[in-house]
Parts: sequence; C-alpha cells; structure tokens
Amino acid sequence: MSTYKPFAVTVTGGSHIKHGKECQDASFKADNSSVVIAVVADGHGDDNCFRSAKGAKLAVACAAKGIDEFVRIHEAGFGLFKSKDSLLLTNPDKALRDLIKHIIALWQENVEKDYNAFPFTAEELRKADEKNRKRFEEGKKISKAYGATLIAAAVTKNYWFGFHLGDGRFTALYKDGSFDQPVPWDDKCYLNVTTSICDDDASDQSRVYFSLVKEKQPAAVFICTDGIDDNYPVDGNENHLFKLYRTIALTFAKDGFESTYTQLKDLADAFATKGKGDDTSIAGFIDIDVLKQASAVWQRQVNEEEKTAK
Repeated sequence: MSTYKPFAVTVTGGSHIKHGKECQDASFKADNSSVVIAVVADGHGDDNCFRSAKGAKLAVACAAKGIDEFVRIHEAGFGLFKSKDSLLLTNPDKALRDLIKHIIALWQENVEKDYNAFPFTAEELRKADEKNRKRFEEGKKISKAYGATLIAAAVTKNYWFGFHLGDGRFTALYKDGSFDQPVPWDDKCYLNVTTSICDDDASDQSRVYFSLVKEKQPAAVFICTDGIDDNYPVDGNENHLFKLYRTIALTFAKDGFESTYTQLKDLADAFATKGKGDDTSIAGFIDIDVLKQASAVWQRQVNEEEKTAK
C-alpha cells in the first residue's frame, strides 16, 4: 500500500527480572494491503491489577483487530465518498471515538472470557487491597485486575491517525525537520497515576488525532510506554524524545530497515536494563523514502546543536 514499514519491540525491565515479575508491557505491528499498524500497552504495576500483563496483551490484540476492521470499512469507499457522506472526513473525532468504544468493548469481552475460564485464585486475591478484594470476590469490577494503558497509530494510503489512553508518548517526525506529539497529553497522568482502559469512562478519557496524508505526511511515527520517556526529565520531555527518535530515523535512512530494527531491540534492552529498569516498549512505522528526504535537514540540526554545545 505504501513504503511505510512497522516495527514493535518489547523488553522486560531489569527491576521486573530482579523481583521475578512478568513483563507487563505488550506491543504489536502489522502491515497488510490496507493499513500499517503499531500498538503498545503497559499493564499497571499496582497490586490490584494483578492480571495487567494479560490485560496489556489483550489490549494490543483488540486494538489491532478493531483498527483493521475500521480501515476495511472506511478505506473501501474512501475514494467514492463525498465529504458530506463520510463520517471519517466530516467528523473524524467521532469516528475515532466510535472505534475506541468498539476496541474497549472487545477488550472487556475478552477479559470476561479469560476470567470465566480462569477465575481469580486465592493467591492473586491476596495481592489486592481489602476494598478491591471484596469486589473481585463478588465478581465486580474484574476488569481492574487487567488494567493497562493503550497507544495505537495507523496509516493508510489516504490518511493516518492515532489514539492514546493513559501515559506513554506518541511522537511524529516530518520531512521538513519538525516534530510534534499530535495526540494531546493527558494531564490526569502524573507520577504513578494514569488513566486506563479499565476505567468506566475510558472512551471519554481517550485522546485522538486524524490527518489526511496529503495534508500532513509523517516521515516517522514513534509510540512508546513510559519505560522510554520516564528516562528523560519531565521538563522538555518531548524535545528529548525528538532527539532520540531523530537519531533512530537517521539510522533507518543510513543503515536500512532490518539493521536498524535489530539496533532498536538493543536500544530498548538498554532502556529496560540500564535506565529506569521498567518494562520497555517502542513501536511505530517509518517511510524510508520520506526519511531520506528529511535526513539532510535533521543532520544540519544535529551539526548545529553540536557546535552550540562546544
């Protein structure tokens, strides 16, 4: 469909390995004839969310399924619709929020299936505080045990979009050398507090972004869990991430996709083991042709920054 290629890497954090905890991050990528998809999720480390590792895996799977269905419906008639007939063109915010509601419903359905097949054990319930343990024992609010954040990005030949629920970061780079975080940040996320797919108002808490490719074409899109961005200061966090992703993008352009993908796995491992030690996921997609167009601009930026630093 295009020259976009997706990548997705998840590494267990050093602190989790040290304490014998499972990886609570999950990531996913897909590339088919209609859409390129990248997804990451981060299960909550809270003791009340003792199945969050499974919740994160279910979240990325449901997001991928929902996005694929969404694109098949909209892309099939995209060239035929007049703007007045296309919800995606006339009200993309509503179209994407409908998609998120569908994904959350899929996730809740899969959580319930998992719970019915594998009821909470006494050992799991002992981890929860008294209030949540009572609810779980009564079969209420079971999705909280599976709580996770969720970030997804997708691109078709006509448009690209993303949505974000919880913490982590969504960053886009463009061929003119600029960057942004197109999905607005959630001010409710701070320190260890985050919104979640298990919240009753999860769809309302989500943030979305949509653009036609012809209006704003990304050279690269990166999404990450907090295992990446927590390694940088809160002040100017987006600028630190841009410099990291610019370096990765330049490497993709210089060394090619497969070689850089391998290096990306090593980088994620370094964040997970030598940084904050948290589970680490990074995913996204890049267009090699557009990256090559942007490389000269980015390299000039790097050179100027190095001169200033001397």
